[in-house]
Amino acid sequence: MADEPILEKRFNEGIDIEEYLRDGAILVRLFIEVQSNDKDAAERAINRTIFDSLANEKAVRLIYAKFYDIRKDRKLNFFSGVVEVKLLTIDFRWLVSVVMRYGPSAIEIIKPEKVTLSMDEMQSLLADVSEISQMYSSKIISLLKDDERKKLYEKMLGGA
Repeated sequence: MADEPILEKRFNEGIDIEEYLRDGAILVRLFIEVQSNDKDAAERAINRTIFDSLANEKAVRLIYAKFYDIRKDRKLNFFSGVVEVKLLTIDFRWLVSVVMRYGPSAIEIIKPEKVTLSMDEMQSLLADVSEISQMYSSKIISLLKDDERKKLYEKMLGGA
C-alpha cells in the first residue's frame, strides 16, 4: 500500500459524531482490500464496494474513504487495491454485520471504549452471524458442484 492515498472522498460532513456515539453508534476504521487478475476489474470492484454498497447502507454513516493505488503482485500475478474507510454504524450489531459482509482485512474500533449488550441484543447478533455464515456456506457448496471450480477450490485450500 502506498503511503499517500491517490483519492480521498469525504461523506456526511455535517454529522455530529459525538451525538451518534451518545446514541450507541460505533466509530471504526476499516481497511477493505480487493484482488483481481485484472487491474480495471479491481478498480471497478473497489469503487462499487464503497460508492454503490457501503455508502448506501441504511445503518452506516461514512466519514471518509481513502483509496490507495492498485498494485500488481508480480509473484502471484494479481492486482490488489486497498481503501481505508472511517465510518459510524448505528450499533455494535450493525458493525458485526458490516464486517461479516465486507470482510475488511483490518478493523480498528475508535470509539466507544466499551459496549454493553442485553440478552436480546446478543441473541440477535448471534442469529445474524449464523445467518450470514449459512449464506456463505450455501454459496460455496453451490459453486463446488462444478468440477472445474471444485478442483480450483481444493487447490486453494491445499487439497482439503
